Amino acid sequence: MRVLYHLWLSPFSRKVRVVLREKNLDFTLKTEKVWERRPEFLALSPAGEVPVLIEPDGTVLADTTAIVEYLDEVYREKILIGINPVDRAEVRRLTAWFDNKMNLEVTENLLGEKMMKRLTGLGQPNSLAIRAGHSNLPYHLDYLGYLVERRRWLAGDHFSIADITAA
Repeated sequence: MRVLYHLWLSPFSRKVRVVLREKNLDFTLKTEKVWERRPEFLALSPAGEVPVLIEPDGTVLADTTAIVEYLDEVYREKILIGINPVDRAEVRRLTAWFDNKMNLEVTENLLGEKMMKRLTGLGQPNSLAIRAGHSNLPYHLDYLGYLVERRRWLAGDHFSIADITAA
C-alpha cells in the first residue's frame, strides 16, 4: 500500500494529496509532526520535512516537487505538468511562483504565524509578519486574476499542478 507522510496544514502535503487523488491512486495517510524530529521519519526524510511518499514497491520519495514529477512521469493517464516543453515550462514557473514567492510572502506570514506557531508551541504570532502577509495578499490575488482572465486554466489550456498549487 502506498503511504503518504503528511501534515494537514502543510500546503506542500496538500498538493501531493490532491495529485494522488487526481491520478486515482490509493494511499494511506500518516500524519507526521515534523517538529518532533522522530529518528524513524528522519531516516525517510533527512531534511525532516513532509511530504514523504512510500510507493507499494518500497520506493521512498521526499520533496514535493520530486514526488509530483515522479507521479506525473510514472502514472501518465492524467498529465499534470504539461503536454509539451512550453506547457511544462509555464506549469513549472507558476508552481515555483506559488511555492516560493506566494508561500513566503503570504502563506507563511498568515498560516505560519496564526496556526503553526500555536500547533508547534513556538510562541506567540508575530503581528508584523501577519500584517506583511495581509499587505502582500492583494498583489498575489491580482496576479491570479490576471491569469484567470487570459487563460482557461492558470498555466494555459489544461488543468495542471499549477492550479492545484494555487488552490
